[in-house]
Amino acid sequence: MNYLPVSLNVNKKHVLIAGGGKAALEKLQMLRKFNCQVTVVGEELSSEIHLEIKKEITQSGCSHHLREFCRDDLEGVFLVYACNSDREINRFIKREANALGILVNTPDDPELCDFLTPALFSEGPMMVAVSSGGTDVRKTILWRNRIKQLFSDNGIKP
Repeated sequence: MNYLPVSLNVNKKHVLIAGGGKAALEKLQMLRKFNCQVTVVGEELSSEIHLEIKKEITQSGCSHHLREFCRDDLEGVFLVYACNSDREINRFIKREANALGILVNTPDDPELCDFLTPALFSEGPMMVAVSSGGTDVRKTILWRNRIKQLFSDNGIKP
């Protein structure tokens, strides 16, 4: 195994999402569950991302920039999700972030990941995280959904 499962305290930490497509939307929706400040940077942002950002602005101060990523975007950032469709841009983001000691996740590209975000199921203060180490995302989601179903079928309240 290459990835150590940990729970990071992201309370009031700054998380950058670079990109504006489906992967960026999924990370933004996941991060909404946590008390962190999120900035989204992308040359194009989907309408779904714009809707999520509007929700977040009223809750926790989410911000966005409609432009390409630049090194200055990393100032004060704790974690980065490099979600561009262009692998070379993601590679550039990883190199720049790592030079500053910032960890990077590039969805669906374990080679460009310093950390993985597992499939999460949470209820109240309890959380279950499922990961395949980046080798089988579909199976990871299937396992997470089975765990969720187990709780609901048995009326178990975590």
